[in-house]
Amino acid sequence: MTLKTLVASLILAIGFSHSALAADNQALAEEYVKLPDVQLMMDNMFSPEGMAAQVAATLPPGVTVTEDQLQRIGVVMSGAMQSLRPKLEQQMIDSSADLFSAEELSALIDFYGSEHGSAIMGKMQPFMQQTMGALSADMQRVTLHVTPELAKILQETN
Repeated sequence: MTLKTLVASLILAIGFSHSALAADNQALAEEYVKLPDVQLMMDNMFSPEGMAAQVAATLPPGVTVTEDQLQRIGVVMSGAMQSLRPKLEQQMIDSSADLFSAEELSALIDFYGSEHGSAIMGKMQPFMQQTMGALSADMQRVTLHVTPELAKILQETN
């Protein structure tokens, strides 16, 4: 075998193994996103109740809405956001396949497929809503504080 043939064979082998690894990651990422608890998390996130909770967590201080208003807001937002579900799932698959190794994806699948992982997944959305809700007034205050500085930066000419 000549050196040229050996190099060509190595390049082909590396190319095929890279393609196989990418396909493996894609399949594992799909398996992860299709886990029942991951699907349930998305169901909850896009539900009228989930959308209402997200809106409520981001309301500025002093803004109040009735339960009826919040329920109707949740229904409207849920209906509008449902069309994004397939795009969200595909983005999660693509990002997972790109960012995580096969071993990491397998670990995610094993963990979220376990009793404890399932319980944790079920608590992540309310955990994040509670956390972000507690910080929303502070985040809005900081945003208002830096907005003039950000506007100056954006007005600069290149």
